[in-house]
Amino acid sequence: MAAAKKPKFGSSTTALEVLKDVDLTGKTILITGATTGIGRETTRALVLKGAHVVMANRNKQLSEEFRDELYKEAEHAKIDIIQLELSSLQSIREAANEFLSNNWPLHVLILNAGVVWVTSKTTTDGYESTFGINHLGHFYLTYLLLDKLRESAPSRLVIVSSKLHANTGIKPNAALPEKLATLIPPPDISTFSLGLSLYAYSKLCNVLFALKFHRLEHENGINVYVLHPGIIPGTGLSSRFGILSTIYSYVAWPFTKSLEQGAATTVYCAASPYVSNESGNYYADCHESEKDLHTALARDESLQDALWEKSIEFIQKFESEKSRR
Repeated sequence: MAAAKKPKFGSSTTALEVLKDVDLTGKTILITGATTGIGRETTRALVLKGAHVVMANRNKQLSEEFRDELYKEAEHAKIDIIQLELSSLQSIREAANEFLSNNWPLHVLILNAGVVWVTSKTTTDGYESTFGINHLGHFYLTYLLLDKLRESAPSRLVIVSSKLHANTGIKPNAALPEKLATLIPPPDISTFSLGLSLYAYSKLCNVLFALKFHRLEHENGINVYVLHPGIIPGTGLSSRFGILSTIYSYVAWPFTKSLEQGAATTVYCAASPYVSNESGNYYADCHESEKDLHTALARDESLQDALWEKSIEFIQKFESEKSRR
């Protein structure tokens, strides 16, 4: 029998259209940043299709309010809440331990939360906040849940990056230490003047992390997907740009997406049966999109390895200090 042909999803496809014929009953999915922006619509679509969704968010009250809204749409929805502050490695450890203590499987881990132009320059652990939250926090969460992802295989890791990963200004032929130093900014760097650049660096970190994780874990039954959700006006991220966001949204309006459309690629990677045998690819508009990937940087395995090793070093430093307390 011939393999089923992939539907023609695109930039205007919504999350629920992607999941039209999908039943997620019995699947447990953990998502960060589930109460706002595309994370909110991603969560809603997954819940409505029967998944057990664990929302990992900083604001517990907003999580509870959103959960109650979802119960009105789906009375028998299966939703749990874990408090997670991605700027604190201790909070991440506690959140992971809480998840593991429930003995839930983990079929899909969606790393969705993200910040730009942060108000606090450094995380609790002293790292530049954009790097610390967007990359290192998610890296540590995945590290702590890795065994559960393996146990639950076939499982998926879905990382929400951005097309801006290709706009870092980093030269592919630069020396490896120079590239790594740019990706891991010092804590005293100016977050105001370099906010968008710091965001772009962190989104390249997301891509490098995803592709390295694929190299390590695909053979263990974990498929890895990294994606650009599209341009979505009115999200928490875009609102941080003030008047620049207003001007950009006006100019780019023909190319923007609604929240429902913005969540579609995440949902496609997380739950579509059409990508169940794919891993290690970059996605946009509900299809694999290598042309939008900055391949010279993203597929540089030496850079992937260097970022991975440095991230492990940071985690081991935290765990070592914690054990001495």
